[in-house]
Amino acid sequence: MRIKAGPEAAGEGRHALDRLEGALDPAQLAELRLLATELLTNSIRHAATEDDWISLDAEIYANAVRVVVTDRGPGFEPEPSPQPQLDRPGGWGLCLVDRLADRWGVATNGGTAVWFELDRSPFAAVA
Repeated sequence: MRIKAGPEAAGEGRHALDRLEGALDPAQLAELRLLATELLTNSIRHAATEDDWISLDAEIYANAVRVVVTDRGPGFEPEPSPQPQLDRPGGWGLCLVDRLADRWGVATNGGTAVWFELDRSPFAAVA
């Protein structure tokens, strides 16, 4: 989905993931929403202007779920183990992604795509 950058973008993206209810375990969906919200917030804060669009893509596979947030920003080189800035509010986004996602990374090619994956158990019951 494409989301217009602005103050409501993170909430819109989080609620767009409501479509995945029933396809994922509720706890995993909550984690997915949290991490997607953090990436959308980072995109808005560091790369997008209110005239820009941000892309949110989610794919469900048998063994994982993958989310990609793409913007037109210049990109960045991720730290091996991001740490929050304890002397200022915020700054927890990539720290949470690093600790909760099974894999994550950054790709740049005419924009910036930050992605993460959460492993799925083939035996997990979906409520």
